[in-house]
Amino acid sequence: MAAFVHTPVPLRASLTKASISRSAFMGRRAAAVSVASLKSSVRMQQLPVFTRAMDEFKNEYPDFAKRGWGATVKAERWNGRHVMAGWVILVATGYAKGHGLIPDASSLLNLKEWGTLAALGNQQPITNERAIILIAHVHLLFVSVAAALAPFAFQDKLLLAPGEQDDKPAGLIPPLQFGLNKNAETWNGRVAMLGLLVLVGSSVATKTPVLDTLNKGLGNLLF
Repeated sequence: MAAFVHTPVPLRASLTKASISRSAFMGRRAAAVSVASLKSSVRMQQLPVFTRAMDEFKNEYPDFAKRGWGATVKAERWNGRHVMAGWVILVATGYAKGHGLIPDASSLLNLKEWGTLAALGNQQPITNERAIILIAHVHLLFVSVAAALAPFAFQDKLLLAPGEQDDKPAGLIPPLQFGLNKNAETWNGRVAMLGLLVLVGSSVATKTPVLDTLNKGLGNLLF
């Protein structure tokens, strides 16, 4: 009986040791799973689509990739900057239209004076407002080309210098950082591009001019 009474003590100790070792193993396993899931989330964060597109372009067009042409991080940053500048121009154009700052906005151009550039393609002339907006965008395009090909020393360059490495892709969801940094600029550029797609898509779907759609979206603040 004494032996029977004292036997549960080592059994409980052994069970306790086994449970502790099992819990330690499960803890290590859970930690390994969490680390693996973290690595997987990091890989999903980088999304091979971006790096794959860049690698494929580098393999197919190595000479262009060395100079920064094609699928590059700088190209995405510049596209975002152009779209953000486009939003400013759209709002400014709507404000100018609503406050009568465009002279003779509704008057049609004379095809005999301006030629086929003033036509929409079906021999219907464009308005003076449309012509002014078109020429303003052409000027902005040339300024952008000049800034890309021959930037000043203080400007951010679009093309890569010989031997210069491009930045790493930000991934599908860049880290959210406030302030003046590259991740914040990437977020702003992507949101601006997505917003422009929504604006143009809504304009096409409702068959209304882009400025009218923008004005309605802003609560008729422009005109």
